[in-house]
Amino acid sequence: MKKFQSYPGTRDFYPYEMQIRNWFFEKQREVCKKYGYEEYSAPILEYTDLYRSKSSEEIVNEQLYTFIDRGNREVSIRPEMTPTLARMIANRDQSYIPPLRWFSIANFMRYERPGKGRLREFYQLNVDLIGSNSIYADVEILSIAMDLLKSYGANENQFIVRFSHRALLDLWLNIVDKEKLRQIGRIIDKKDKISSEQFKKELEQICNIEEIQKIEKFLNLKISLNKDITSNDIELNNNKEQIIEILNHLRNIFKYLSMSHNTINVLFDPSIVRGFDYYTGLIFEIYDTHPENRRAIFGGGRYDNLIGQFSKESLPAIGFGMGDVTLEEFLRNHNLLPEIKYKKGFYFSLFDENLYQEYLKIVHILRSNDIPVELSLNRPKKFGKEFELAEKKGYYYAIIIGEDELKNHEIKIKNLKNGQQFNISYDNEKKLSEELHHLLAEII
Repeated sequence: MKKFQSYPGTRDFYPYEMQIRNWFFEKQREVCKKYGYEEYSAPILEYTDLYRSKSSEEIVNEQLYTFIDRGNREVSIRPEMTPTLARMIANRDQSYIPPLRWFSIANFMRYERPGKGRLREFYQLNVDLIGSNSIYADVEILSIAMDLLKSYGANENQFIVRFSHRALLDLWLNIVDKEKLRQIGRIIDKKDKISSEQFKKELEQICNIEEIQKIEKFLNLKISLNKDITSNDIELNNNKEQIIEILNHLRNIFKYLSMSHNTINVLFDPSIVRGFDYYTGLIFEIYDTHPENRRAIFGGGRYDNLIGQFSKESLPAIGFGMGDVTLEEFLRNHNLLPEIKYKKGFYFSLFDENLYQEYLKIVHILRSNDIPVELSLNRPKKFGKEFELAEKKGYYYAIIIGEDELKNHEIKIKNLKNGQQFNISYDNEKKLSEELHHLLAEII
């Protein structure tokens, strides 16, 4: 029989990997719900035209999985969630009271070359705040992003928040040609991935000397986030007032964020120029500080014009996406992945087949109280071997019930790690549930 492999750039999640993945998602749901965000979902297929009008050229031309369905419709597997989110909100734009706080955890596919931190299929948390252009919305999104990493045990020394504003580069260079601005932005975006010689060479192919000098000054722009920015801080003639207004907006975001977070790792960085196709305001990226993985983990920004392209009503919005591949790499580098040793449940031995019907009644009681139980399907020939098997399967505790225990309305608990045994009455269902949940809670 032919041995089939999984499709390149995708993953099979065996039970242990699923535990890690579910742990990722549980943390994400916990943090989002603390901020009042509601979870949503959508189909994995969309009409291809949705991405042609709303996604970047790179995604549409190089990364989409596109095909003609049996109804002769051109459809694509979703490569990102924002266009879908905009479509959903536009379709029910009278049904919700903004601001909307929504999040989703979904899988996506992009036809990319698989590599470190990049696969063709990935899962991503998307967090979006729609319907508010307030600076406080900007602060909230950054706060959630930082709290997410902290929920996994990360500290301020392990990641850096770099932020800027999408309009800064346009105003600074004052170039009318939008396509040229996009090209410059793409070169700046990959600045850290190429040599300084290659960076300058690529700029020289599309920019004159004066423009290159402006770009160099822009990338060296430094501001104090602890005081208002004035005209004396900026060496520029064009669009100076607008630039100062934006910089003070960013400075205020930093100030408000400092009220609830240690912002020692939050930095203004003009080289953050992501999202030419739909970002309009605050943009940010969160970087790993580990020497073996100095790269962006995830990022986001404000996109005030996108939803208005689907609807008569324009709704401002801000959000971010956090992919599971780069997140796992970050957590592994900093030894933050959980070591899942034991199952949160009990192995129930089929001690006496004649008591099977009674076992089923007791197992039903336990499961009705949210206590996971795996009931053995065969009577063991040697109990020592069965307990070894239970331990190999990841159980910390086993349950044994013989005629004596049944007569006394008790279950025997065996600690598979140290061999200790003790009995618990099941006459009082509530007390039994509390005691067993307490045992499971102590499992590390």
